[in-house]
Amino acid sequence: MTIVTCLRVRNVAGTLAVAVLAIAGCQHEPNSNPSGSAAAAATSFADLARAALADRQDRIETDQIIDDTDLEILSQTPLIQTLICDAGTITDQGMEQIKRLPELQHLRLRHSPITDDGMQTVAAIKTLWFLNLPHSDCTAKGLQHLATLPELRNLRIGSKRLNADAATSVAAIKSLRSVHLIGVPIDDEGLKEIASLPELHSLYLDDSDVTETGWQWLFEHAPSLHVHVDQLHHDRDPHQH
Repeated sequence: MTIVTCLRVRNVAGTLAVAVLAIAGCQHEPNSNPSGSAAAAATSFADLARAALADRQDRIETDQIIDDTDLEILSQTPLIQTLICDAGTITDQGMEQIKRLPELQHLRLRHSPITDDGMQTVAAIKTLWFLNLPHSDCTAKGLQHLATLPELRNLRIGSKRLNADAATSVAAIKSLRSVHLIGVPIDDEGLKEIASLPELHSLYLDDSDVTETGWQWLFEHAPSLHVHVDQLHHDRDPHQH
């Protein structure tokens, strides 16, 4: 099964274009360092931002250790649609800088303990399409803020403070097509809640509390859903490869 998602983007001339993301089987983030991203050889985050500004690029990706103060330069890069920070620590304070990116669609922050307050700030980024916060520090209450994001299609999140109630919060984000929960103790009832999402195509659960009874229910009631359990296809997934 191939899922085709159309994503509205704005090119450097300021006109609207349509990017088509074809997802065959597994859900993946867009490739790292594609054409149009800031130069990986830059020596600092500020260099990356300046390169993006000078070349009218729409993507910044870094594995350099950065913190909230490094993000202040983002006020000078209004064309950024993708921001990926894989090292260092960004906090709720840094999210205040990120939310000022008027075109942001894809955000990945690793090792960044974004709390419920930070999730409320994330909810102000109405253009956001892909949110990846694998090391957040939010609760189910914080996730509720994301239900106000009209374009959110992909959510990948982990937090030691998320409990089974997270299922209800996720199920309220009706626009979601792909959900990946990391270390969240979703149980059988929570699985049913998430499966009720009207646009859901892909579900990844790592270290959940779903039983074999829950999985049996899922494949009986949502046979077309693409499922990974602990990074592997469930053996009942008809779309495994």
